Amino acid sequence: MEPSRKYPRILTISRVTLRPVSVRTPTERAMSPQTRNDLHGSDPVLLLEEIGDGIGVVDRAGEILWMNQRLEALTAETLRRFCDCCRDLLAELANDGSGRRTHLRSFKAGDSSWEVAITPLDGSSDRKAASTRAVGVLHNVTSRQRVLDRVDQIDTAGADLLALDAKIVNPLNVGERLGLIEGKIVAALERLFAVKDFEVRLLDNATQRLELVTSRGIPPLPPGRFLYSSPEGNGISGHVAACGEPYVCTDSESDRLYIPGLEGGRSSITAPLLLHDKVVGVINMESTLPNQFDDEDLLCLELFGRYIAMALNILDMLVVERYTTNQRVSGALRDEIAAPITAIRGAVEHLKRDPDVPAAAIAELERAIASVENRVRGATGGPQVVLGVDRLDRSKGVDPDISGRRLAVLDDEEPVRDVVANVLAEVGGAVDRFSSSNEGCEAIARAAAEGKPYDVVISDVRMPERNGYEVFRIAKEACPRTQVILMTGFGYDPNHSIVRSTQEGLHCFLFKPFQAQQLVDEVRKAIAEWRGERPLVGGR
Repeated sequence: MEPSRKYPRILTISRVTLRPVSVRTPTERAMSPQTRNDLHGSDPVLLLEEIGDGIGVVDRAGEILWMNQRLEALTAETLRRFCDCCRDLLAELANDGSGRRTHLRSFKAGDSSWEVAITPLDGSSDRKAASTRAVGVLHNVTSRQRVLDRVDQIDTAGADLLALDAKIVNPLNVGERLGLIEGKIVAALERLFAVKDFEVRLLDNATQRLELVTSRGIPPLPPGRFLYSSPEGNGISGHVAACGEPYVCTDSESDRLYIPGLEGGRSSITAPLLLHDKVVGVINMESTLPNQFDDEDLLCLELFGRYIAMALNILDMLVVERYTTNQRVSGALRDEIAAPITAIRGAVEHLKRDPDVPAAAIAELERAIASVENRVRGATGGPQVVLGVDRLDRSKGVDPDISGRRLAVLDDEEPVRDVVANVLAEVGGAVDRFSSSNEGCEAIARAAAEGKPYDVVISDVRMPERNGYEVFRIAKEACPRTQVILMTGFGYDPNHSIVRSTQEGLHCFLFKPFQAQQLVDEVRKAIAEWRGERPLVGGR
């Protein structure tokens, strides 16, 4: 090091010896003899044994001139790569004359990752002459590199999670889209963390409830039991959602926050799902082994959680976009058709005053106009309507497959509830209608307890007290043979009831506005499943 630098060179290194020079740093001047003796005794070479994971001097040919015991103890492959790095750097400096004093190089040897800090040594009085020797300080960075590699893998998995190609996504309904994302999450968690038991919950801002979106291995909470964003009393997930900080449970038997989830669970790791630094949910992984997760897992799960949050947010935006687009198109269509219908009605009124026009023809025109108006209202009324009620085939009267069957209709929207109930009653169903999901669930449980369970339950997915998944679970727990059909407006399913129910045996789901004939057909199929005339399926 040049004399003009702040700290002069402490050691001059020759081929076989290291000798101290007389110039000392300010720190050395401040040290007492006892302190220096405590650090390295009377021989500074002993101090070199404690630097890094190895230190050595290498010449231009890549030969080691001197090395400490730590470096000497390493494998032949590691030593060879160390020497190669020093030799190559000396060759580079001879060509470009770089003025930097210390250079970092990295390499892998076997399963280990290494980083070496190389400093060229001035070998002559000519400061401009190329260095012929270099000292390298080696550090084992395997743990750090493993984290970096995992971060790269998380970045790749996150990019795949967000790769919602229009050609793949557009033909899918909302349930299939969520299923696609869920499959990617499952594959990534197994690959990145070697776990299969997890759950993802989203935060409902209105209720502060943590709604289950998807899970594997961890059973859902019993109906009527919820987790809320709260630092106490709502398990680790509630604590993480409230505090926004990840959490590792090393042993569930001694952790006061842990609420049993996975059967036999002994450890868990929970991270917030962050979107623009705002908590939108949590992801929780569990294991039957204690001490299964560490701080490295915690960092990686929190990073991957951000990708999950973005993917679910994109999915919700797609659904909202579809909803608002349908509303906008419906309004435009209604306005465009209103003027021609008004003109036709005016023409009919004019024809009424013409004695040469038969009354029967006038009546037929008025029926046609009324039919068009009804169909326009149906097509543009959004999710509060059922389409094609006037086109149902009523010539056969009661449907023998549906006649007398007990049906429950749950929807807090009166227009849909009444139309669905009336359509099913017309074909012979014994229909009970409920505006409250709590009231409907109580009736479903009571009917099963009395030995008269409902054959089919038709419920909206978004009701004030209970969501569609809770209605589904209560119906199935009351009577496993009861078939459940869920309804949702334009695929809007904020609690992701459809996917969760489909995994557990949902008969089907209907996107409002749906055709009345489709409703009748699905109820008929559900009753066939009840009777065992075709195998029970896991949804469609």
